[in-house]
Amino acid sequence: MNRLIAISSALMVAAAVAGFALSMTVGSENGSYVASMVLAWAYLVMAGSFSSAAAPTHRVAANAGCAFATLYAGFATAVYFVQLTTVLHQSAPPEILEVLSYQELGSVMFNFELLGYALMALSTFFIGLTVSSATRTGKWLRWMLLAHGVFAPVCLALPMMDVFGAIPRASGATIGIAISFGWCAYFLPVALLAGVYLPLAPPDHVDPKHGVTGI
Repeated sequence: MNRLIAISSALMVAAAVAGFALSMTVGSENGSYVASMVLAWAYLVMAGSFSSAAAPTHRVAANAGCAFATLYAGFATAVYFVQLTTVLHQSAPPEILEVLSYQELGSVMFNFELLGYALMALSTFFIGLTVSSATRTGKWLRWMLLAHGVFAPVCLALPMMDVFGAIPRASGATIGIAISFGWCAYFLPVALLAGVYLPLAPPDHVDPKHGVTGI
């Protein structure tokens, strides 16, 4: 069961990333919101799978990765659920909708989304510390997860410095789409590598008290 859930979560992350990219390509904002929510939930399960596969000596990093994944999933779910309900159906006063709309650069929801992805980046960094580099797949996956952690300070610093306040909405949208496509191109291989790595994670992580702890 553990192996099946681990593989399924990695494949679901890959499918959600692909769905997000496809939604942007066809201009479906709601489709991208749905894909982003699914991504958050699937990534949370994938993080738990990495934690299960981690050696006992990496348990702190594994737990930190899961904790940050939980925070990311919470922020992402809230942001995109609001877009698919309150904002979509215009069920709040205009001044409230302006704050809640993700499309407004520097809005509350826009900044919450960046905070969520900063937390996701921290999660991938800690998970990367748990990945064995004994195989080529593990080595590539480890470094891609660690490198993804660079997004954390960037996502935190940009809204704090009010970088988006000086960018026109049209230009900001174009830049945002370009960055999102670049992220998809980066993270899709991460999910696929995870789908290969997790079922083959070293099964010899032995705890003297509890025995084998790998997936």
